[in-house]
Amino acid sequence: MKKTIVYLVLTCAIFLVGCNKNEEPKPDSDAELKNSEEIEPKKVATDVLDYSMKTENLHSIVGFLSETTILYVAYESDNFHLVSYNLFTGEKETIYTEADQIIQVMIHPSKKQIIVHSSVNSSSATVKIISLKGTILHNIDIPSSELSIIWNPSNPQLVAFTAFQGDFSYQCYVYEGEQETLHKIDPSNPFLLWQSDDILLYNRWAARQLNGGTMMELNWKNGQEHPTDLKKIVYLDTDKDARLTVQIDFETEQFSYLLKNKNKEATWQAPALSNYSQWFVPDLIWLEDQSMMAIVPTEGGLMDNYSGKFKLMKISGDKVEELVTLDDFAMINCSPKGSLCLYGNELEQAISFEPYNSKQWLTLE
Repeated sequence: MKKTIVYLVLTCAIFLVGCNKNEEPKPDSDAELKNSEEIEPKKVATDVLDYSMKTENLHSIVGFLSETTILYVAYESDNFHLVSYNLFTGEKETIYTEADQIIQVMIHPSKKQIIVHSSVNSSSATVKIISLKGTILHNIDIPSSELSIIWNPSNPQLVAFTAFQGDFSYQCYVYEGEQETLHKIDPSNPFLLWQSDDILLYNRWAARQLNGGTMMELNWKNGQEHPTDLKKIVYLDTDKDARLTVQIDFETEQFSYLLKNKNKEATWQAPALSNYSQWFVPDLIWLEDQSMMAIVPTEGGLMDNYSGKFKLMKISGDKVEELVTLDDFAMINCSPKGSLCLYGNELEQAISFEPYNSKQWLTLE
């Protein structure tokens, strides 16, 4: 009898649990989706892992491949290695290995392709465009002592080159990746920028460079070039639909910045710095939405004698905000969204914002 009672109790309990389970109301679908998503905590500079390497093994830190991963070039075992490295997990992968001397490496704004500029001697250059898996997509040989590379930010199939020779002469080219064709072009200035697939920009300097120059447009396909209305230009840069111009205001001795992005404009001013014969505009970093980070001085004068500080600004749409004051001028490189920047002579400092946060992440031994 005792066994029968226990059996009946267990049966009823199982039945009741089953009934309660079946009658349990279904959770709201939005709430269920929200609960199922993993909300990753915001990464800040102090979350970046400490990393050390021998000084002779680091060629350069190239920049960000994502908000968390950078690309750097290491020199080991007589070869140069392109290494992707996650600042927060420590995960790293060798993407590509090059036996020849690497001069520079560039990441396309799309973060899908990389340019590797290498050389076997002082009068030649080889440019390889590779995928993030290390596959060589294009291989271009250009005779040059020095090579300027301007990658179209919207179309990675278009690259402009200026090849300088030892006698200071130069030749400009446009490479069309789809046709694998290298076109010679003849602009009247070797320092070019992309405005569109057809149009290149450059600054036609006045006889005295401190007076600035006139922004010129060149249709590289038909060779036609003409001046724009923008004058007293001391610095010019572009990224997809956005264009930055810096003009000199002689009355106030200030730089006047203008960032145009489609129908939005942002303007700001900063004290002017020079290197005696030309103006010095500190670094500007484009972000993925064509906003930018800008370093501006707090005082004017000669860069060689400068003892003032610098401000790191963020410019987005028509909004200009000051993020932090920097004690010294050094290299800076920021993630695509601008959530994290690397700063310093070797980009050894990590900085983040809202609130400001910093640490030294890289130690060279």
